[in-house]
Amino acid sequence: MPELIEQMYCSQQIVIPPKFPYILKRYCKAAIKTQPYDLLRWSYEYFKALAEHREPPVKLRLEYPVYSTEGGLTRGCLKVLANQLSGMSEVPLPVLKNAWQGFCLDPHELKRVLCLCEVYLREETVPFLHFIAVAGGLLTKTLTHTMILLCETLTKEPDGGSAAIPVNEFLTMYKFLAKMDASKDVKYFNGYKEGMVAGRQMSTTSGEFIVQHIENEIMSYIDQQIAILPDPDLKKKKAKPDEEAMIRDIVDTFIDENMDIIVPEVEEIEEEEHPIPEMTLVHAVPGIGAPVEEEIMKEFMDYALEVCKVQADVFMPRNIRHFLCPPLEKYEEYKSEKSTKEEEVPTGGVITD
Repeated sequence: MPELIEQMYCSQQIVIPPKFPYILKRYCKAAIKTQPYDLLRWSYEYFKALAEHREPPVKLRLEYPVYSTEGGLTRGCLKVLANQLSGMSEVPLPVLKNAWQGFCLDPHELKRVLCLCEVYLREETVPFLHFIAVAGGLLTKTLTHTMILLCETLTKEPDGGSAAIPVNEFLTMYKFLAKMDASKDVKYFNGYKEGMVAGRQMSTTSGEFIVQHIENEIMSYIDQQIAILPDPDLKKKKAKPDEEAMIRDIVDTFIDENMDIIVPEVEEIEEEEHPIPEMTLVHAVPGIGAPVEEEIMKEFMDYALEVCKVQADVFMPRNIRHFLCPPLEKYEEYKSEKSTKEEEVPTGGVITD
């Protein structure tokens, strides 16, 4: 019994660090504002960031509704990600993945963003402005609203201000998104768009390329043989049967002499098993849409450069909303289907009360 009494703890034996209540209070406020999907995972990232003297994954305020995309990305998350990654023109992918996981966001959505940025499984870094631009496109319905959101995300001004950003950053993101085609679902294999291999468009297969090359060689050889014939006007005359036979002999001779090159002997070896490529389905992004025409891009960019001359080389959402601002994209007018059948008007009968 005395041994048990000696092991018991009392309030005097428990030592609480003086800063612990303050740290716990900040943690509770951060969790309430951020509303993480996985509280345990988020807590690990939160305290890890504090230990490494980094900005923790904490939203500036509570958002409602919490999620805006399938993967959980919201405007508040995008704002904090921009602050965490600011200062790096090229963001290393491991750093980006850690920041993404800090908000417990879906890693598959990050793959789709990196595929649209054309860096997934291809590069070790991603341009900061390209990543923010594509991620912002997931949160809007048009390219115009995306550019307004990007101004609000990257601005250094407090909330309620003009949300101005440097015009060069604005135009860099606009040109990148305007040239992108995100109007339909696309499959990516090992980071390359369907129909692309190692960044090259597959216009012809390798077999077709070999056939075209052989045909060009044969025709070049025939032209050389005809050029040394006694009558060079044969090119202008209709080929006679004996002349056709002569040309066939020339072609047969050429093929026989180059058969080893055309059909090389291949030793029987076991075929190597090629790994199955990783397929990523990227859904259509209305906030980016179809590519913008060059004339529309040029007209808007000229307007932006002209306006920023009197605004200390910054651009802001109110410039986009101005009535003199040309459109950032082509707007399609959808006509509602109306019945072509005319309404029948009764012409007979008796009017009653």
